[in-house]
Amino acid sequence: GVLYLMEHEEEYVFTLPSAYARSILTIPWVELGGKVNISCARTGYSATVTFHTKPFYGGKVHRVTAEVKHNPTNTIVCKAQGEWNGMLEFTYSNGETKVIDTTKLPVIRKKIRPIAKQGPLESRHLWQHVTNSLK
Repeated sequence: GVLYLMEHEEEYVFTLPSAYARSILTIPWVELGGKVNISCARTGYSATVTFHTKPFYGGKVHRVTAEVKHNPTNTIVCKAQGEWNGMLEFTYSNGETKVIDTTKLPVIRKKIRPIAKQGPLESRHLWQHVTNSLK
């Protein structure tokens, strides 16, 4: 995927985690797992985010760890750990730490081009008839 932050003129290229269907015979739920890579050529920063799957016995769900790196200097500037849908703790290279509760962050709606201006293989354009039928 590509995320463009207009106010900063930064373009982030990223991979996506895998999604696993769990407990399909009882109460089903989806779990994210695997590594995600994020990079911005303009700033020289990159990140590796690991979505940890729950062990068979014990352990927590939705755990994530991450590392942010400044590639030109090969410096790790930040590490993060916690739950992607809950509390995340960030530790910076200067020793400072911050905790963010993701459940209290504001929801910002996506800006999406009108379907008429989308390419033929863009998801919303490609699936528009299926979406309309489901609605």
